[in-house]
Amino acid sequence: MRALIVVLALVATPFLAGVSQSLQGSNCDNGLGDDHRSLQGQLHAHKGLCATQPPPPDADGDGVPDSLDQCVDTPPATSVDASGCPVAPPPGCVNSVGTGGGAVLGQVFEDDPAQSFPYLAGWCVEVRDASGAVIARGVTNGAALDIEGNNYIITGVPAGTYTVCEVLPPNTTWHETQPTSGPACGGGLFGLVAVVMVGGAADLLWFGNLP
Repeated sequence: MRALIVVLALVATPFLAGVSQSLQGSNCDNGLGDDHRSLQGQLHAHKGLCATQPPPPDADGDGVPDSLDQCVDTPPATSVDASGCPVAPPPGCVNSVGTGGGAVLGQVFEDDPAQSFPYLAGWCVEVRDASGAVIARGVTNGAALDIEGNNYIITGVPAGTYTVCEVLPPNTTWHETQPTSGPACGGGLFGLVAVVMVGGAADLLWFGNLP
């Protein structure tokens, strides 16, 4: 019986990504939730800080602590690198705010455990509806934007079911390593399904890449 329960748990685990969560509370429980996150999720999403201590001071709110920020007073919603300095967004990609009450959030990272899975800054993430039309975009940050470790947060998403796709930088040698299957995003890339409920957030939408 125990073996059957373990098998069922393993089968169910992949479906946790993209589940709608309440925006009123944190998905970070620093408890059993960690046991179900992948390695990059444990490294980026929590780092043991969620329920134990407040985040370090970050006066300009760019996700980079003041002690490491080399470019202070960056304007709100500016994508920055790990040093807190602005990163030019891809052509045609801006942090958009829609008219809905939901959000889509996750991580775009270098899929290299030897480097502790660093964030990739200045990448574009698109939210596409059932017809393939892009309804919202976000630019990734070089540091976490919230206590859960998300480095892109797209707000104003109406309730519905969407495909979330990353867009590789132009003229790049980078290739996607995660996810390995899912809805087609074009160019050989796979997307992730996000179910957004009214006032909710689709979380755990992660994209791994290697150069």
